[in-house]
Amino acid sequence: MRIVMIKGFSKTGKTTTVTALASELRSRGYSVGTVKDIHFDGFRADSPGTDTFKHMEAGACRVTARGSGETAMFADRQMSIDEILKYYKEDFVILEGDCGLKCPTIITGRTVEDVDRRMCPEAVAVSGIIAESTDRYRDLPVINGRTEVKRLADLVEKKTEKASEELDVQLTIDGEEIWMVPFVKKTLKNVVVGAVKALDGYEDGKEIVIKIK
Repeated sequence: MRIVMIKGFSKTGKTTTVTALASELRSRGYSVGTVKDIHFDGFRADSPGTDTFKHMEAGACRVTARGSGETAMFADRQMSIDEILKYYKEDFVILEGDCGLKCPTIITGRTVEDVDRRMCPEAVAVSGIIAESTDRYRDLPVINGRTEVKRLADLVEKKTEKASEELDVQLTIDGEEIWMVPFVKKTLKNVVVGAVKALDGYEDGKEIVIKIK
């Protein structure tokens, strides 16, 4: 699973960029999931009066509405991004809004000042309304998500592939892969390598496989 975040201030082109990128990735044969981070205290995903709303009011911590064409899950708290991503199995997951995850990030803005205020070390490109007036921000490309979506998707493919290759750690339990954020992957790798590097047969760069029953 590859993850990219698109973040910026409201009305700067985030959703336009997300939907264009998702559509382009789908046209390339990838499965795509999205997560929308909403910074609005009064937000509720469910509506008062529905059966699922009544379930939550009755004290259920998690409620799932399973229909013939779709499934929706509601929780009575804000779930961490790590918890949420455990439910995703798609090739790409696009995060809209600052979810706090360290991953390749596209910054959207109207002005250079907007981009300056949202900039982060993980930024790989700039997009949004500012792309209508410039094609470069410092050392980052500025790519129009509407008119240059193929170029944007090319960059996302490259950057997310590089990020996934930089720390190739996989954990499976009973044959099912367990998703981990990069920090957990790095911690697990350091623990394992630290434990086995003094053993005969260890060489840097070689694959290590441990099975526990």
